[in-house]
Amino acid sequence: ILGKSGRVATSKRPLFCLGCTSFSRLARDLGISKSTLRGWKKEEKLRSLPCILEAETGLQCKKVKFANDESLDSALYQWFGQARSEGVPMSGPILKAQAEKFDRLINGNESKFKASNGWLDRFKKRHTISQVLLSGEIRAADKEAADSYPIELKKLLEEGCYTAGQVYNCDETGLCFKMLPDRFKLRKDRVTLLFCVNKSGSHKVRPLMIGKARSPGCFHHVNMKTLPFEYTNSKNAWMNSSIFKDWFHKTFVPAVRAHLRKLKQEEKALLLLDNCPAHPSAESLASRDSKSKVSYLLKNTTSEIQPPDQGIMSVFKQNYRREMIKRMVADNSSVDTSLSSLNLKEVCHLGWKAWDAISARCIERCWIKDLGPAFPSSSHDDGNNNEPEFTRFIEDDVPLAEEALREYEHSHHDILNWFSPETSGTNGDDNDGTSTPPRKVSEAVKHLEDSWRWLETQDVDSVKILQLRSILDFARSQQSAANKQTTLDSFFFFLKK
Repeated sequence: ILGKSGRVATSKRPLFCLGCTSFSRLARDLGISKSTLRGWKKEEKLRSLPCILEAETGLQCKKVKFANDESLDSALYQWFGQARSEGVPMSGPILKAQAEKFDRLINGNESKFKASNGWLDRFKKRHTISQVLLSGEIRAADKEAADSYPIELKKLLEEGCYTAGQVYNCDETGLCFKMLPDRFKLRKDRVTLLFCVNKSGSHKVRPLMIGKARSPGCFHHVNMKTLPFEYTNSKNAWMNSSIFKDWFHKTFVPAVRAHLRKLKQEEKALLLLDNCPAHPSAESLASRDSKSKVSYLLKNTTSEIQPPDQGIMSVFKQNYRREMIKRMVADNSSVDTSLSSLNLKEVCHLGWKAWDAISARCIERCWIKDLGPAFPSSSHDDGNNNEPEFTRFIEDDVPLAEEALREYEHSHHDILNWFSPETSGTNGDDNDGTSTPPRKVSEAVKHLEDSWRWLETQDVDSVKILQLRSILDFARSQQSAANKQTTLDSFFFFLKK
């Protein structure tokens, strides 16, 4: 290294391996400051980055922070990459335990390293690891089989002469319907939901909800046919072969026939299924007239090609969280109070709003994402990925979520109602009996809730139930807005007057 003084200093070790004493001596021999030498040291590390980080992801980092023990960091990252490629189950605690093991092997008994959560976060950021925990479907994915399946599916569709509206796929997903961000108490209230759509996105079969309770109290005196979701139960709220077989023959087949009959198309359909143990054999799922058939996807290809896994399920859950947040804000109560009142009947209606918000265009794009070669090119999407369905959580939702998820030490709901003009009483002197004053918002909400409960017990179209529910939600939002208009400051100002 040639310094400002023109003298040359040499070292057998790389620059970044020099100790504090040799580092100061080297800076003095070169006639430069320590900060300049540290800059050279950083440059040497940066030159070695292409060998340390991944070419496509690691070099996208705007800031580079090196590990205190680079030999440990390198050994752990190599082990992690090999384990992930082999499909070994991985988690944060496993990474931390392996890091401490490697440190003992490298540094011996003098090791004082402790793998903390902060260290794990920094390790993930250094190597751009966005996901440590891998699901079974992702680990076991067979990409070669997934790439070859569209060709097989195309032959199957041509042999059966199926159109895009006659090809369906269904998939189950778990929904923790009271789950909030990690800083809140974890709530494990869970149901399994089954969604089924056709390739064109023109038909969404009525979703199925599976809970634990055989007859939940919230469904008492409710006509179950008016609910937007179909409900059934199992011991652990999971899908089983009996439930699926019953759903196929009593829900799927009649719904598909009615839809195709309405479109004046041949009443036949092909249902694509994954190899879940809860799904019965294809022979037992064929309809009596053999017009509705089932074809199973290739083994270990679900996460790669099944349409719901390509975005439909994630969009639904984002939509559901938004609807839950809106409900919490409208309740104008504490988080615990709002969640305690969130029963399965409420989940049905919130879930339907989330499911109905997914457009046919979004569904079709998820179908052709990996199964596109199986269908005619004329039905393909234009490839525009800027649709709002894939970025459901917009900026306006952020303050809404912050307001809803704020932990209240005390509930101000009753006080705000008392301050509200609608509940503070009216002066009867202005009423000459010729007109009837409008209802208070609180009274309107109460009567609408009573009407909604009554209508649910009647044999009416579910659309009417949803329409009344929409009016009730509007009234609740008006009540919440009116409550916020009156504050403590205005109350004290009134007392001063």
